[in-house]
Amino acid sequence: MKTFKWFFLILAGVFVACGSDSEEELIGDWQRRAPFPKGARSHAATFVIGDQGYVCCGYNGSSATQRARREVYAIRHTEADGRGSWNEQLRVFPGQARQQAVGFSLTAGGKSYGYVGTGWDGDLTDMRDFWRYDPATDTWDSIAPLPGVARRGAIAFSLTVNGKEYGYVGTGYTEEPEKDYMLDFWQFDPEGTTPNESGAGTLHGKWTSVSGYGGGKRAGATVFVLDNKAYICLGRNSGGTITDFWLFDPAGAKPWTAKKNMNNANPDEDYDDDYGDLARSFGIAFTTVSEGGQLRGHIAAGENKSSVWEYDHENDLWTQRTYFYNNLSRSSRGGAVAFSFPNTRRAFVGLGNSGGSWFDDMWEFIPLKEDYTYDDSQ
Repeated sequence: MKTFKWFFLILAGVFVACGSDSEEELIGDWQRRAPFPKGARSHAATFVIGDQGYVCCGYNGSSATQRARREVYAIRHTEADGRGSWNEQLRVFPGQARQQAVGFSLTAGGKSYGYVGTGWDGDLTDMRDFWRYDPATDTWDSIAPLPGVARRGAIAFSLTVNGKEYGYVGTGYTEEPEKDYMLDFWQFDPEGTTPNESGAGTLHGKWTSVSGYGGGKRAGATVFVLDNKAYICLGRNSGGTITDFWLFDPAGAKPWTAKKNMNNANPDEDYDDDYGDLARSFGIAFTTVSEGGQLRGHIAAGENKSSVWEYDHENDLWTQRTYFYNNLSRSSRGGAVAFSFPNTRRAFVGLGNSGGSWFDDMWEFIPLKEDYTYDDSQ
């Protein structure tokens, strides 16, 4: 009997040690960077131009009369101390205050612009208008609205096709004329024009429907770009999380390709699918360098999620990385923002909300650190 007890204790010790090692072996580190200067914010629109990441609109958890915001700020990540710095407030977004809008950036006519549109006023109104931001003059211009249904919780990205940059917007949710999730996608040509719906002249930009997407309707999806291809995944529909995964390559012979599902349902066991809590909605995505100097996509945050996963697009597989931390504990949050800077291979994540708490913090993910070392310096 004594031998059996000792054997049990040894096994228990082995299991505890393995569990602890599993936690420690997660690669990656989070380091605090300059906080957002305008208080807490969630579900903001973002875009990147050069070495700056822009935050536009969003929600700060205030009273019903201040549900959605219009302020615009930008973080420059190349400061000497590496923490980044935020500018003074830029020109206020001229459209209606909103949250769950989308943003992307394009270069057209030798100039770089940011684009923000769609979204929700936090009450009853979804929107489909779009605006163009010129960082050289700190000005906004109204451009062609997104065709179809007004929406919130969509996704947006930009790709280069035959040497020209285009923007893409798709999926989302609408409250009116009746509640529905969407699966349509649209391509934005910055050099085209569209007749003004008021009948007076034309508006900058032209939208064209993109067909062939085989995924389901959803809002709060996630997208990242690798090798000029978009990887679209996750989100929710009617309260359920969606786990399908799609590659979009408009220059390829087959623009849409289904990838492996992001869940544990792999009856053939032909690949390691221990994906645990990878599925989520309103998560964020970013890209940064990983082992071997390869650029990888990452999924982080999301509603009730703190885990971080890295995607190997060469093998279509996911690997878990260090949890997103804040104040020495795992931090789950929806509606966060993320910025990827390919030239410096750095990525920043922050803001968002969890339940009744809103955040103004900003963190950088250090992908190749093998041991988590917390740094909460201000």
